[in-house]
Amino acid sequence: MDQDTRTRLEGNIFPPAYQACEPWDKFSWHTSAHVAHSSQALAIDVFGTIKASANRDTILDALARTMGLPTGGPWEITLEWAARPSLLREPHPTQVDVYAESPQSLMLVECKFTEPDGGACSQVVKRKGETPCDGNYGENGTQEHDLTSRCVLSEKGIQYWDIIPKVFHLEADAYYQPCPFAGPAYQWMRNLVVAYKVGRQKNKQSAVVIVYADQSDLSMAQMVKSEAWTAFTETVKQDHVSLHVRSFQEILMLAKEVAHPDGGEPTLWRDLSEWVERKMSAITSERSKPKRKRSTSSKAMVASRNG
Repeated sequence: MDQDTRTRLEGNIFPPAYQACEPWDKFSWHTSAHVAHSSQALAIDVFGTIKASANRDTILDALARTMGLPTGGPWEITLEWAARPSLLREPHPTQVDVYAESPQSLMLVECKFTEPDGGACSQVVKRKGETPCDGNYGENGTQEHDLTSRCVLSEKGIQYWDIIPKVFHLEADAYYQPCPFAGPAYQWMRNLVVAYKVGRQKNKQSAVVIVYADQSDLSMAQMVKSEAWTAFTETVKQDHVSLHVRSFQEILMLAKEVAHPDGGEPTLWRDLSEWVERKMSAITSERSKPKRKRSTSSKAMVASRNG
């Protein structure tokens, strides 16, 4: 990593979280990690600071308690954690922003900032002139492919639907039009299925936590409070693996409440809260700016180029 890249990244990461990214030149950085709206940077701000904190176990125990998970450290945090390819035979393994594990519990944490949703299944996207799946779950769900499985991903050997009935109130041998995971729920499904499988393998209680910036003009804040989100959560069985949403603000408030005052961090969580709020305010400020209109001369230049 060259010094200019490092400097830009450092300018967008809360300094007490720096050590959580070491070694920086081998860390799995997103291409936009240096910009203010980066969800990766925001995740590192908060969870990187928790990872480096002397109060890590206390904070994560408190968070686990709010989700009904067994408590008791030590807790380990991994940023940019990816599942083993063999876990579900994924060619591109599921990756989450934060993985937290204790002797009895584990959490897969997906952090969102300005993203509109979790992201749809890639098989419903047209590529090279064809769309592998028409968005329905059922035999021969596409005109371009003769399937023996109800799902294109199952046809490729990916084992999501082997686990889905154990996590959701859904059946692998049923028909769903549309497929419940063709749209934005796809990412949440992957996270839940992976959390279930890892939890069962390690004999630990598992949870998926979606952490979002609670600001009224941001899509994720609107989504997790919508009727559609409530309907989706009702399809999750919530026994072997549970699904939760928490705002960055809630987590920071929790950290401030439970962190020991004699832990050498008297102003850390207040400073981090202010850092996060400045990032959110910057997004609001940027969005409120009126769009610049092209000048007459600029329009004339475009016209001349178009002949």
